[in-house]
Amino acid sequence: MIKLESAHIEEMRGVRKLDINFDQKTFAISGPNGSGKSGVIDAIEFGLTGRISRLTGTGTKALSISEHGPHVDQARFPDAALVKLKVYFPDLKKSATITRKISAPKKPKIEPANAEIKAAFEQLADHPEIALSRRDILRFILVEPTRRAEEVQTILKLEEIGETRAALNTAQNRLSSAKRTSAASVQTSRNNLLTHLQIASLKAEDVLETVNRRRQLLGLDILTQLTADTRLDAGLISGTTPPQLNKQSALRDLTAASARLAQIAEALTPETKAVLEVLAKLTDDPALLASVRRRSLVEQGLELVDGPNCPLCDASWETEGHLREHLQVKLQKSAEAQLLQKSISRSAGAIEQELSSWATHLGTLRSLTANKADAVLVKLIDAWLADIGGLRPQLHSLEGLYGITDRLAGNLIAAPEGFETALSAFTKTIEELPDQTATLDAQTFLTTGQIRLTDYRDAMRTDKSSDLALASATAAYTAYCEVMDTELEALYDDVQNDFSTFYRLINEDDETKFSAKLSPSAGKLDFDVNFYERGLFPPGAYHSEGHQDSMGVCLYLALMKRLFGEQFTFALLDDVVMSVDAGHRYQFCKLLKTYFPNVQFVITTHDRTWAEQMKSAGLVSGKTSLAFHSWTIDTGPLVESNLEVWDEIAAALAKNKVGTAAGSLRRHLEYVSRHLADQLGAPVVFRADGGYELNDLLPPVLAQLKSLCGRAADAAQSWGNDGDKAKAGTLKTKLSESNAASSIEQWAINKAVHYNEWENFGKRDFEPVAAAFKDLLDRFKCDACQSWLYVSPRHKPASLRCVCNATNFNLERKPK
Repeated sequence: MIKLESAHIEEMRGVRKLDINFDQKTFAISGPNGSGKSGVIDAIEFGLTGRISRLTGTGTKALSISEHGPHVDQARFPDAALVKLKVYFPDLKKSATITRKISAPKKPKIEPANAEIKAAFEQLADHPEIALSRRDILRFILVEPTRRAEEVQTILKLEEIGETRAALNTAQNRLSSAKRTSAASVQTSRNNLLTHLQIASLKAEDVLETVNRRRQLLGLDILTQLTADTRLDAGLISGTTPPQLNKQSALRDLTAASARLAQIAEALTPETKAVLEVLAKLTDDPALLASVRRRSLVEQGLELVDGPNCPLCDASWETEGHLREHLQVKLQKSAEAQLLQKSISRSAGAIEQELSSWATHLGTLRSLTANKADAVLVKLIDAWLADIGGLRPQLHSLEGLYGITDRLAGNLIAAPEGFETALSAFTKTIEELPDQTATLDAQTFLTTGQIRLTDYRDAMRTDKSSDLALASATAAYTAYCEVMDTELEALYDDVQNDFSTFYRLINEDDETKFSAKLSPSAGKLDFDVNFYERGLFPPGAYHSEGHQDSMGVCLYLALMKRLFGEQFTFALLDDVVMSVDAGHRYQFCKLLKTYFPNVQFVITTHDRTWAEQMKSAGLVSGKTSLAFHSWTIDTGPLVESNLEVWDEIAAALAKNKVGTAAGSLRRHLEYVSRHLADQLGAPVVFRADGGYELNDLLPPVLAQLKSLCGRAADAAQSWGNDGDKAKAGTLKTKLSESNAASSIEQWAINKAVHYNEWENFGKRDFEPVAAAFKDLLDRFKCDACQSWLYVSPRHKPASLRCVCNATNFNLERKPK
């Protein structure tokens, strides 16, 4: 990946013009809300990827980079909005610059423009996950399992896994529908054959017995077995054209049709009633109706997605994956809408099956009437079939069902006017036909039987093919899901182990036995975490918002580690630690320094204390931090000095601004004393209002470090460690000397700050004060890494140490 060296930003978001030197190091940007911090993150993300995450995703339909990426005063001049970044590629051991304008986000200017540099930037542009904002972390925590799976797989670049699973599932569903249709066709053709043969079942002996009676009458060979190739009319004289209508068989078909016609209205009543009830409920609740309509539309859209262009509105998306993600989010908005949609689809499907069955009977009748040239009945049957053909598509959509509400409430498939009269007349015509001779009856019986047997065999073959196709699709889907789940479980095991390790480090004071479980299954990803050894629960069940935030950040870091491995060298963290308890933020710094020492983080925060904690923890320094004190629409962010506090004090004294220097020193001492009281476990007298003054904090902190040095010396002596005993004794002595000097000078701070007597002080009067306190505070730091000393664990100190471990005093005496 990269390390960011510098950034030049012009007319981007809330930034008018700004230059920042990142120097390939972790960098902190602090300032109050609305001071322009996130604008810097947006600019860097845009420069690297051509995207601004804040302007995409759920709830951003009306936003776009072209319109809302430039500063508001430059909205009509997108060419003025640009970002120029200088980056270093560790793998290539080369630096390069990329300049990207809002007017042409996909056409950056790269220098040098050689192939390997261009390829590196193109690879980077495919990783928008390098930027994490406060709203993003909850995507992993408080979301449905399906949505979480999509988010996590997107970060891990596993989108094709979900897309393939969905495609296989769609294929399985379609083949399942085809199987139902083919099974219905088998049943219909079977019934038609049984009705003609006048037998109760298709047992071979029953079929052969009724067929051989006719064959024997015609002098044909008796059939001894019924195979897949057996023809019932085998041996009939070639060239003979027997009548196509068998009178008795036709009468049976007409009787069956009449009986079915009498029953169909009653069979449809429960389903039409159910559809009407759902339609009435939706009519009474417009919001619910809108939700169902959207869901149906989006489902159709998902089926038609083929590329980055939306099939519903023709809008162009960055990738097909982003479009599918957008449509999937819309599908998850209403659980009630989904249930109603399933209910109405089930009832409408049952109605369509009844219509299809009746259409089959009409088809049989038509072949009879066509044979006898009954033009009137043929016309009526064709009209009815056309009406049914027009009804069936209406059953597939909500709008279609609303369009046939009146028919659903009445007689859905009422016969055309004159149909029953024409059918009775045709039946009478058949009945009045002269009885066929035994020979003709046998001939037509065998030829009609063969036609219906062929239809049945074709339906059986189609059904068998549907069985095989469905079985293959089911097997493929099942096998894919099993393999996918197995592989994902192994992957998620690694992620959850890293996640748990990171979270335990941040919360090592009270959740040392924390664990988590990521469980993938068929497109879902369940996420449960341990709650004080009471069991595994969803993160939102018992954990506070602060803990959920820290979980989100830890899971993000675990995913990035899994995705990039050693290539994870850069990330943008935009105000993502704000809900994390103040006492755990130092541990967050420790996490980044311990597990991601080679990663450059650009971190923003509106909390000054958190900004100072990052400095005191050694995560950033004065040179690698920036503070915005305010923002105006004309100037953009107004930047404070980012010098270290001692440089600030020296700069103030150089201008003889003693009051300014005294104020800076006192505020720094109050912050450091509060921080050290927490780090060292100092026994500070409790104040309900939390309004601790310097005198409430500094003396207990000094006393605590002296006590810890004494314990360290005693412990070292008990173990025979003369080196640590001497070091602890020396630290305690130096602490006492520095404390004595600072105590003499402390009056100057109080008077200078509180009593306005600073006018009586000059530069030379205050310089010893600053020097004395700097010397005192240096005693609380490690000489090697300059981090503040702390005890571990804090609830029961066993060691006094620093971040780099160069200072590490054992506080436990040797057991006697």
